[in-house]
Amino acid sequence: MGLWIIQESRRQWKREGLQLSFDDMETAAWNAPAFKSFIDPDAQEFATPGNMPRRIAEFCKKTGQSAPEGVGEITRCIAQSLAMKYRYSIECLEEILGRKIDTVHLVGGGIKDKMMCQFTANATGRHVVAGPVEATSMGNIASQLIALGEIKTLDEARQIVKASFEPAYYEPQDFASWDAAYENFLKILGK
Repeated sequence: MGLWIIQESRRQWKREGLQLSFDDMETAAWNAPAFKSFIDPDAQEFATPGNMPRRIAEFCKKTGQSAPEGVGEITRCIAQSLAMKYRYSIECLEEILGRKIDTVHLVGGGIKDKMMCQFTANATGRHVVAGPVEATSMGNIASQLIALGEIKTLDEARQIVKASFEPAYYEPQDFASWDAAYENFLKILGK
């Protein structure tokens, strides 16, 4: 699902008269209690536009949890839930592949959310490499240059992109707490 739920929550708060930047939301989330509640970011109720904060509260009540209140708790609930869902997806992928994935690569505009990047490292217990922000544009440009014969191979294009952008690195922190909370997240998924 990505950051859609956070964006849609911000739109709702704006409709309610709160002018919040993403930085404001992140600051509030850092100050909210950890692991109060979780949602399944891929649940159908979060797939369409509308009042996400209300839907999040309803989902939490329906699943026997305390409903998050206010910007900080709701934003933290979303971010922690996304990070936990990334962990779940990575573990499913590892099972299919039959091997461990040690590094998570995040690309696109979402990497500007440093809290989300750190939560991903924390939840997955893996190194996170974030960048580039404009990954789609870079891929398009590289494809065009390959088609024009300016770049000979996909590997050469990857090396050019890698040399052109400095990624950000995130290491897991407090994995034991995140690992314990993961069991509660799995219950929300029915696992």
